[in-house]
Amino acid sequence: MRLEMENSEKLRVISELTSVFAHEIRNPMQVTRGFLQLLNEPDLPSKKKEYIQLSIEELDRANEIINDFLTFGKPTVNHLERINVGNQLQRVVNIIQGYSLKHNVAITTDFYEDCWIYANPQKLNQSLINILKNAVESMPNGGMVWIRCTPTDDGNIKISIKDQGIGMTKEQIARLGSPFYSLKESGTGLGMMVSYQIVRSFKGKIQVNSAKGMGTEFIILLPRIT
Repeated sequence: MRLEMENSEKLRVISELTSVFAHEIRNPMQVTRGFLQLLNEPDLPSKKKEYIQLSIEELDRANEIINDFLTFGKPTVNHLERINVGNQLQRVVNIIQGYSLKHNVAITTDFYEDCWIYANPQKLNQSLINILKNAVESMPNGGMVWIRCTPTDDGNIKISIKDQGIGMTKEQIARLGSPFYSLKESGTGLGMMVSYQIVRSFKGKIQVNSAKGMGTEFIILLPRIT
C-alpha cells in the first residue's frame, strides 16, 4: 500500500508538470536541432559531422522521452470501439516486423478469430508495440517471439507475448510499470508505465511470468464482448 501511494504521488506530479515541461523544453530543442542541421555542411571534417549527427540523435531521443511524458499526462482517451484483437495484433506485428528482422528475431502468431473487446485501437496499438519492442530487445542474439490471442473461461480475452530473452527476477517484475524504472541502460521506464496505464483504462490487467535466463511472458487480460 505504501509503494502504491508513493507511485500515485509520483504520477500526480508528472501529470501536473507534463504540459509546461514539454512545451518549454521542446521549443529551444527544435531551434537547436535546426541550427545543427544547417551547420552539417558537406565539406565539414568527418569528425565534426559525426559530432553533429550524435547531437541530433540525442535531441531526437530527448524528444521521444517528452512524447512519453505527454502521452502519460494526457487524460485517458475514452473513445472506445468494438475491435477484433487478432486484427489489431496483426497490424502491430506488421508495424514492428522490420525492427524484429533487424534484430534477428522471428515472430510467430496464433490468433483466435472471436476475440472482441471495447478499446481505443490507437492506444491499444501503442501499448502492444511497447511490450513487443521490449521483447525483441531482450534477445541481443536473436530468437523467437510468440504472440497468441484466445478467449478465457472467465470472460476475458488473453493476449500472450512470450520471448526467449534474458528474463527478469521477481524484484524486477514487481517494479515494472513504476515511474522511471527501466531495465534498459538508456531507458526511462515511461513507455512501460504508459502501457500499464492504457491497459488499466480498458479495465484490463497485465501479468508477467519470467525468470532469469528463461525468457518472459506478458499476459494482457481484457474484458471480452460478444
